[in-house]
Amino acid sequence: MVSENTSGPLAHISSMISSFPLIKRGAESEIRLGYYLGLKVIFKIRKRKSYMHPKLDIYLRKIRTKREAQTLVKALEAGAKVPRVIAIYPSLGLLILEYIEGMSLKEYLNRFGLDAELIKEAGRILALVHKAKIIHGDPTTSNYIVSKRGLYLLDFGLADLGQDVESRAVDLHLFRRALESTHSSLASKAFNIFKEGYSEVLGHEADRIIKRAEEIKLRGRYVESRRRSVWKDVGGGQ
Repeated sequence: MVSENTSGPLAHISSMISSFPLIKRGAESEIRLGYYLGLKVIFKIRKRKSYMHPKLDIYLRKIRTKREAQTLVKALEAGAKVPRVIAIYPSLGLLILEYIEGMSLKEYLNRFGLDAELIKEAGRILALVHKAKIIHGDPTTSNYIVSKRGLYLLDFGLADLGQDVESRAVDLHLFRRALESTHSSLASKAFNIFKEGYSEVLGHEADRIIKRAEEIKLRGRYVESRRRSVWKDVGGGQ
């Protein structure tokens, strides 16, 4: 992994990146596809926020970029299939990552239907991430990539270090919500298979986490039913 050299031509790097094709633009960052040291890579750059004080903006982009790189490295060391960090330039808010070619698990399921082994592997990968004491923060079917080299988990932009049961259970809940919202006909079966893969890695430790994920689901149903009830009471249901 190449780290930032503060005396290097950072302005040139920034200019070079802007010429590469934009793959995705989110609230926090841009994803561009290009070449670095002869390798086809992903450039993930956190954009400056005009409404924020410049010093605070630089500080936040630095620490978030470093944290994302740290979690990716730890996940890879734990055996999880995630992109390798090729280089990091914290002052630019820039990560250069291994390019994983393929389609999202979301697209794959929409196109080909349920694949039990892929879903189980998704559970194994998230369990390995959790075993490394990392909370992913957004493990949806859109952030898993089906490639010729297997299944990979991407986008650690919301990831953080931690191992509490609640946060890990929220990760499981987010995967289930993604299944329910985009693959409703197979969501229940798929999530059961996902839990099998998750438990294969974490063993009995997975039991508490899965149980908490069920509790989180019930909490969500309760809140939603209360919202409907209150709305009806004020006349919204008439």
